[in-house]
Amino acid sequence: MATWTEVKEHARSTYKIAEERDESFKLVFEYEQGRLQAVIVSHYQAMGRSWCDFSSACCRADQVSPRDMLERSFNLAVGSICLDGDVYVVRHTVQLDHMNLSDFVVPLHAVAWTANRLEHELLLAAHR
Repeated sequence: MATWTEVKEHARSTYKIAEERDESFKLVFEYEQGRLQAVIVSHYQAMGRSWCDFSSACCRADQVSPRDMLERSFNLAVGSICLDGDVYVVRHTVQLDHMNLSDFVVPLHAVAWTANRLEHELLLAAHR
């Protein structure tokens, strides 16, 4: 079981935080060919519980059909694809009562890797 304070301390000691606020922070990962992928990790309360949310943008809404994104979301191992304003994001939420700090890395990297892969695939498809 982790607290939001412990999650932030763990992230600070393990990664370079690009941006930090009371209830969120941003980490940026570098992938092949210098591609950068930002993940926003945020904390919120819902249903009397404390939650940790991982989200990473993958493309603008006008770049791909909603049906295509729903079909892609069905095959994700971790998280789902959501529309946040005009941007599709890969999002995964974990109840903090059920998260160990050693587990933090799994949704963090899964969300970043998945968003990066989707963005890369969509860019390749657009250039064909």
